[in-house]
Amino acid sequence: MSGPQPGLHFGMQRQPNFENLRRTILRQGPPGPVPFIELLADLGVVEAVLGEKFPVDLRRYLDEAFVDVSADELQELTKAADMFVRFWYEMGYDYVPVPTDLIFHRHLIPLADTAALPDWVGGERYWQDETSGPIQSWADFEAYPWPKAEELRHIALQYVSAVLPEGMKICVHLPAVFENAMYLMGLQSLCYALHDQADLVEAICQRLGELVTAVAAQVVAWDNVGIIFQGDDMGFHSGTLVSPDVIRRYILPHQKKIAEVAHGAGKLLVFHSCGNVYALMDDFIDYVGVDAKHSFEDKIMPVEEVYHRWGDRVAILGGVDMDLLGRGTEEQVRTRTREILEVCGAKGAGYCLGTGNSVANYIPVQNYLAMLDEGHRWNREHFEGA
Repeated sequence: MSGPQPGLHFGMQRQPNFENLRRTILRQGPPGPVPFIELLADLGVVEAVLGEKFPVDLRRYLDEAFVDVSADELQELTKAADMFVRFWYEMGYDYVPVPTDLIFHRHLIPLADTAALPDWVGGERYWQDETSGPIQSWADFEAYPWPKAEELRHIALQYVSAVLPEGMKICVHLPAVFENAMYLMGLQSLCYALHDQADLVEAICQRLGELVTAVAAQVVAWDNVGIIFQGDDMGFHSGTLVSPDVIRRYILPHQKKIAEVAHGAGKLLVFHSCGNVYALMDDFIDYVGVDAKHSFEDKIMPVEEVYHRWGDRVAILGGVDMDLLGRGTEEQVRTRTREILEVCGAKGAGYCLGTGNSVANYIPVQNYLAMLDEGHRWNREHFEGA
């Protein structure tokens, strides 16, 4: 049947086509319409687009898994999950992003959210403490409440799998190895520790890598899972946050194992990293074996240039610049979207349309919708039946 499963009520009917998304990412023919893809959409954007509020304050689950919830709260959480599924379906995506239950406790700092569409009740935004974290010593490492992969239930994955609309798959978001090492130590402390306590850094990355790989092995067994999305921010404007050799030593071997787990189960491995990580692009492609690279910024390297350099070896995803989406006019967004599609989408494979990072709550909704609408128009003009 076309459309969503019974029990979910959508404002439109469409036929998702995950196989087209898979074909596109694998750079296979025949040419077809350019799919849409995103890392995530902020809660405020989802609420604004759907015209309704989430029935539960989701802040609680920033730093803890979906465990020990009451029956009433579980009912509200399922309603929230229905909203997420409906958003990704109605916006034209062929997948629903779902997190795992693997969460690492860290230090978060609440500050006022000045964006137009606040994500959290109370108008706060949460920032990572860059100076410190829960692990600063071997004693902290031993005392830290490391999760046990065998105890995880993956409740969100279970529910979304049961209500997933026909033609869609689940895109599982795995926790990062490098990012979580930063969260557990604080970036500043991590940088000092690379010199003073390299063995501790290695132990943290090893434990993180083992846990994330174990969870990857769990989730790829689900038939409804089609993509493993490995987000791991490693860069800033002019380079990587730590030496590329540090990343090669402590992080990439774990990412390679995760890719092997995904590919062994026939799933796609999409890699996201913010910042200038181009010194490692060959490593991501040839050593890790990622199927696609996500997250681009015009002032670092426009997505068209990335596509020209590496698009014959890996799929390129997104790239409509966040600054333009946040501060530009609707017409500017439409023009830029079409410019990118004329270069990256012409082959009908190897590129998916989306923002340069995510659908952040500081992006005016009309600009986000304009990007998608221009993508639909371009597809109709170039691919029959799109």
